[in-house]
Amino acid sequence: MEKILIKAKKIYRKNEDSKAVCKALEEIFGDEIKGSVFDPDSVEWVDLGLPSGRLWAKENAEGYYNFDDAVDTFGDYLPKGAAFAELIEECRVEWNSSKKGLDITGPNGNKIFLPALGYRSTSGSVSDVEESGRYWSRMPYVPNSKSFAPYSQTNARYLYFSSGGVYPLNSDYRASRFSVRPARELS
Repeated sequence: MEKILIKAKKIYRKNEDSKAVCKALEEIFGDEIKGSVFDPDSVEWVDLGLPSGRLWAKENAEGYYNFDDAVDTFGDYLPKGAAFAELIEECRVEWNSSKKGLDITGPNGNKIFLPALGYRSTSGSVSDVEESGRYWSRMPYVPNSKSFAPYSQTNARYLYFSSGGVYPLNSDYRASRFSVRPARELS
């Protein structure tokens, strides 16, 4: 079942008619497939007026994901590391103490909100809700020193924020479970 689901996800990401593939997979697998395949046509995309033309999903994907599951589920819609850097550099980013998260206003005035949802530990408990946010990028960790080389196989990059600051290229274990905010690259 798992191998079929992985293959189905790969076919799904390459198929032009994503709604039809998603519907067919749901008919075959029923409730087991729901939430495990990303349908970009079901997302409301927000144009923040960024130089890259990148669009951001208005809402988070539901749940927490480890890095490999995030890559498998969202594929090209998992933001590149540069996407978070552009978001922080080109937009007005402010901690919202009443809503507990980041208000992000693009150069064109459009907005998105990143809630501080904390993270889910490998033991399953959720921590730091309303205190910090952690959002996976599609960027594996590449060490800048040979002494950190062993971490390249176990770590990946993510956006971290709290009321104390925003750090677009943090690194943590791939097994950690963080939030995902899809982004759509325009070619």
